[in-house]
Amino acid sequence: MTPRIGRIATRLGGIALTLSLIACASAPSRTPASIVQSVETKAADGSFESAWEAARTYETFNDPRAVTWYERAAAVTPWTFHNPQAEEALGRIWTHGELLHGTGPNILQGTALRASPRKAERWYRAAAEHGNPMAMLMLAKFHRERGDAASALRWDLRATIYHHMPSESSRLPQAIAAQPDGTLHPLVVDIQRRAQRGDADAQVDLGAMYELGMGLPRDGAEALRCYRRSADQGNVYGQYFSGLLLGRGRAGVTRDLDAAAGWFAKAYAQKFYLAGETYWRERIKAPFWTFG
Repeated sequence: MTPRIGRIATRLGGIALTLSLIACASAPSRTPASIVQSVETKAADGSFESAWEAARTYETFNDPRAVTWYERAAAVTPWTFHNPQAEEALGRIWTHGELLHGTGPNILQGTALRASPRKAERWYRAAAEHGNPMAMLMLAKFHRERGDAASALRWDLRATIYHHMPSESSRLPQAIAAQPDGTLHPLVVDIQRRAQRGDADAQVDLGAMYELGMGLPRDGAEALRCYRRSADQGNVYGQYFSGLLLGRGRAGVTRDLDAAAGWFAKAYAQKFYLAGETYWRERIKAPFWTFG
């Protein structure tokens, strides 16, 4: 071999080694075969716990098979309060196209695991409609980051009613404060218009603003009327918030546990797990902080 050919061979070998190292660094970690066999054998029992454990194990190894197992956990029957945990996890994954422990591109069926706002919103909403409080907050953040002020406001309001107080990032009540000339904020006017037209979600939004005294004068009786209009259309938040307001007995509304229990039962029938008796009795206890 001539010196020139030797130098070329050396350079090519160095390039090959560099490419190999880059490939190893960027490729997703793979779950050891022994662990795969163990978790999938256990998950054959069809329980939520086993599917959840498989999903979490795969995510620990930055393995995209975690997505499949979270989907299986979300679909496990009989349905329990655990299912929304898996729905919320899927919303988190699709928001950024990353697994919790991901450090490089994740390969999913031969293609990159990329962010999917459509899938993220769908899974977060499924979790929120089943009562997952974290999903309410994440939906508000998700829409706020994408410039959708109306949708962000909706989930900020719902999270605020549930938690007794606004989240640190929501900027309520400033987000819907009256204009300098005293007129209502445009978002509030739009919600009023849609609520009057029979939009059940807008009726919940309007009721929340009346209950909280944010964007509109505080009026518990009007809040309850708005919630009930929505609830009568089958809206699960209209049902749940009717129960909360009656159970808490605030904003001028007389406490009525029997009526509250009836609305909670309707929400629970729609798989809204927070409307289960153990949960709602805890949420109607007097908070350390109130809206005034």
